[in-house]
Amino acid sequence: MADPTRTARADGATDPPTVREWLKPLESAGLRRHTSAKRVGGKAASLGRLLRDGFPVPRGWVLDARCFTELVDRQLPPGHDLATLIRLSGTRAGVDRAARARDRILSEPLPEALSTALQALWQAVEQEAPWGLAVRSSATCEDSEETSMAGLAMTVLGVRGEAGLDAAIRQVWASAFLPRALAYLAHAGVRDVAMGVVLQVMVRAEAAGVLFTAPPPGLEGEHWHAGERLVNATLGLGAPVVDGAAAADTIRLARDGGRVVASAVAQKRRALVVGAAGLEEVPVPEASAEQPALDEAALRQLAELAERLEQGGKGPFDVEFAVEAVPPGAALVVDGEGPSGQPEGAAAEGAPSAVASEAGEGAPSPAAASEAGEGAPSSVARRVWLLQVRPVSGGGFPEGGDADTIWSRANVGEALPGAATPLTWSVARAFSDRGFREAFAALGCRVPRGARLVANVHGRFYLNLTAFMRIAAQVPGLSPRALLGMSGGASEALIARLAEQSEGVSRRGFYARLPLTGPRLLLRQARLEREVAAYEGEALWAQRALSELDMTLLPDDAIGTTLRSVFLLLERTGTRMLHCASASLASHLALCKALERIAGRRASARSASGEAHLDAPAGRAETNVEHLAQVLAGGVRELDSAGPGIELARVAELVLQDRTARERLLSGGVLWPRDLPEGPARDAYARFLDAYGDRAVREAELATPRWREDPSPVVAMLTASLRGAPGDPERALARARALADREMAMLETRVPRLELALLRALVGRAQRYVRLRERMRTWVTRVLGMLRRVALDIDRRLRRLDPSLEPGSVFFCTYEELVTALSSGRADVGHLVRLRRAEHLRDAARPDPPATFIGRPPPVVLPPASGERLLGLPASPGVVEGRARVLEPGASALDAVAPGEVLVARTTDVGLSPLFLVAAAVVTELGGPMSHASIVAREYGIPAVVNVPGVTLAIKTGDRLRIDGDRGVVERLDERASPSSPGVVAEGAPGGGAAPLAAPPG
Repeated sequence: MADPTRTARADGATDPPTVREWLKPLESAGLRRHTSAKRVGGKAASLGRLLRDGFPVPRGWVLDARCFTELVDRQLPPGHDLATLIRLSGTRAGVDRAARARDRILSEPLPEALSTALQALWQAVEQEAPWGLAVRSSATCEDSEETSMAGLAMTVLGVRGEAGLDAAIRQVWASAFLPRALAYLAHAGVRDVAMGVVLQVMVRAEAAGVLFTAPPPGLEGEHWHAGERLVNATLGLGAPVVDGAAAADTIRLARDGGRVVASAVAQKRRALVVGAAGLEEVPVPEASAEQPALDEAALRQLAELAERLEQGGKGPFDVEFAVEAVPPGAALVVDGEGPSGQPEGAAAEGAPSAVASEAGEGAPSPAAASEAGEGAPSSVARRVWLLQVRPVSGGGFPEGGDADTIWSRANVGEALPGAATPLTWSVARAFSDRGFREAFAALGCRVPRGARLVANVHGRFYLNLTAFMRIAAQVPGLSPRALLGMSGGASEALIARLAEQSEGVSRRGFYARLPLTGPRLLLRQARLEREVAAYEGEALWAQRALSELDMTLLPDDAIGTTLRSVFLLLERTGTRMLHCASASLASHLALCKALERIAGRRASARSASGEAHLDAPAGRAETNVEHLAQVLAGGVRELDSAGPGIELARVAELVLQDRTARERLLSGGVLWPRDLPEGPARDAYARFLDAYGDRAVREAELATPRWREDPSPVVAMLTASLRGAPGDPERALARARALADREMAMLETRVPRLELALLRALVGRAQRYVRLRERMRTWVTRVLGMLRRVALDIDRRLRRLDPSLEPGSVFFCTYEELVTALSSGRADVGHLVRLRRAEHLRDAARPDPPATFIGRPPPVVLPPASGERLLGLPASPGVVEGRARVLEPGASALDAVAPGEVLVARTTDVGLSPLFLVAAAVVTELGGPMSHASIVAREYGIPAVVNVPGVTLAIKTGDRLRIDGDRGVVERLDERASPSSPGVVAEGAPGGGAAPLAAPPG
């Protein structure tokens, strides 16, 4: 039996005649005119060159791009071809036509002769391809120096049988019609494109990943130096790494010699393999989950391959690879020619591989992952295969940006992490853009016409910092350092670059408008509390009216009117919230300025010796005026964002007093209040859902079920809180107030009475506006809940008209499309839903771009900082030690959090705040000291450090940490425990919690 990874002969003699008529051997791609890149696509031509140059590339075939062109010409109506759709990119007509074209391509059969060829191909390779074939896009503009369709066009893995190949080819072709792909092509200046298709025998990968041979432009820095290569790898197939769906090991290799400079090994609890039924995830054995995915031999091969690829000054390259185990006695492939008589990746009987064998026939067995690390048996060799090699050209620029534009989601990512659905994005874009413009206008700033303040980057919400800072620079004192010090996400270099971009912004217009805007702004801030109260009266009436409305009785145009009215209420809510946020920001900056004036001549209130100054150069955050301002303004009573945690803690107290309720909850038998026995605990839980039922984890996403619909996250957090000693929420609130009072008392002994009176007034003002901001933030959540309720009724109507639509289809339409469809009485949106759902799946599978980037989002996830000390921004004071609990995105495994653990998460929205009272401390990758989660942490009196790059990869569950919320330092200690061990919290802590080293007094 021939090795399917062995290079086929150039004349295709090993293939049946039926196959040769339609499919050319991959190694011939790009060799002759009839197999040039214009005929077979850029990816096929690149792989063909690699094969001819002796690189190890799996055997494959290529389908001519003319097949795609002929299909488009034959099956699609005029004006639905790619050239036309590229010209119409971004328009409503273009999206509608693209959706209809995509549906036609997916539904129309392939030519009968091509289907026959696919059947013959599968019959020829079936025995040699236990993991099936990979079907990859090869657009005629793909993988060139100028354009890359990486992350835009589709790859289908583990395809078996003629029917599977037929469907996979149509899926690849249809991916060219997704709006983001069309927008990218239009931005790149591509006028037309055709799609070739590559079919490759799949490597039975025990590990796989991505190699970047050098940092892309703009990414050189502390985490990745110019003389280094970067490898991301995981167990099983590499799709989770390429798409960002799973955590991966990161290894930095020296460019010269391939030495490992630094590495971070991720917890790889599941692996993607090809089983009997196709792609499936299987559990990774505990002993293998924390072992490196790649051994020294595989890393050495990757380094050698990278050096060969870059010969002649080429690169940098983005390389997808797979590693297979080679049976004892078999020769390693170094020149593209493998041993005959052995199927790809087929090890001898009993040979180890990476993951559990639950995937069925052809899936790896459990042992090899542990052998991939240090001390792997010498009898098991490993062979690296190159699956794709393309220049690191990146995607297009986000809308409204160019090569110098700085984008950030460091703060907004807290409210809406991950990819947003189209309905959520269209609503958030409209109300945030309008709110920002109105807030700037209220300050007296001129917003340039056509300025894009927010953009959709791979489905994520990003703020245009360059445009934002240029507008803010019109106001004296609103410097990039002042603003980003609170929101986080920018290094010193980026702050300096933003300051440079904002230089020369004229303030003459601001000063000219100041006599008018100044008094108006002061008057508005003075009336802000009354305006919020008036708004609440209006919003409460609207909320009550909607709750009493039977929407099933309304005709379509009336439900459209209801949708518009709730959307307008959301716009007013968002605008009011931004006014409160502006007032909160101004009051915080004023407090900082007052403290700065004292700093140069008065002793620090934070220094026990009375010798250090507020602006002392020691670098400690506790001597920083901004951090002191946060502490002084803490202890805000009646803070809405702190409400869910406080009330859930009170529910937990009542449950602990009711043995039956406690046992039922811990056994998993409770979801709704009716599941608890009658009594105070049941009544308190019902009141909680009534008061906070509009909240959720990731509550800014309209597609997320609210706690009123699905209270399972609430039950999980309640269960976690029952595992420790009963807590006192009032005592938690008192800690923050006590710390603020202590700081003020220390200031009283060192600051003159007049200055002290000013400070007290500024502290009271800052607390008042923080309270108003958080109250309006709560109302944004409530109105989003109202909007979701209307959307669910529209979803019911859409599915009644088109039974083929899945539940939740409404979230894959934009707000404008829904209003148009309902008002016209023609709710024909099925084609748009299918288009947008497919694109959302692609966006959700992509890795999160960096929190802040310049120009275009880089195609790589940067490694975390190495070393035992990770630096972030101080968000809430105190120092504690405890075991880490790394939270995965979403609301999974919340009940696994143990009292006294340190929560480590990419971001923590308010929906997770009840866990703060269970935890010893909080650490996040995103957010700033003035973000909602930071404010809640200060109210609860628990230490918090935010804006720690890569912390969810650098830290593993069970690591022992010291969290310094005063200085913004996360320190890994030597001792390590398993997540399930009884010693996951610091010894000697009250109630089994973390041991406070310098916690505020209780």
